[in-house]
Amino acid sequence: MRLALTRFLVLFPVALLAACVGATGAIDVTSTKPLSVDRGTALASINAFRAQNGLGSVRFDAVLDKAADRQARAMAARGDLSHSLDGALPSRVTSFGYNWAAVSENIGWNYRSTPAVIAGWKNSPGHRRNLLNPNVTEIGFSAATGSNGQPYWALILGRQKQR
Repeated sequence: MRLALTRFLVLFPVALLAACVGATGAIDVTSTKPLSVDRGTALASINAFRAQNGLGSVRFDAVLDKAADRQARAMAARGDLSHSLDGALPSRVTSFGYNWAAVSENIGWNYRSTPAVIAGWKNSPGHRRNLLNPNVTEIGFSAATGSNGQPYWALILGRQKQR
């Protein structure tokens, strides 16, 4: 009995902490709506910004698009701007089949347009660092709204491992 109680007291806090970081794909996103994004503007703006800083261009990747869409919808469903509410980024992109060598993420909330969210990221040190990451070659981009009607944005930047 004492051993069972000790195990419970040791393992219960660990289980509670694990629950704080969402499991990949655990959030019901059916109540969310995808938000139309100007993909051409996003890609052109990001690539122009990278070129101004001596970096090569990125291109859209269908798998990263799916992962970004899932992240935007998960945040919209919960009304919470968070990098980890639907699982850690590496686990999320891996679950979609992206074999990453480098991966990073920008998220945003309540920006009203694609140009506005890109400008916000350019002016934020951490987001700017992700946009200018020399190790990424591909992006996924999406936005969604939830019951509060506010837009949640996700940009995932990555590079796959050599095949």
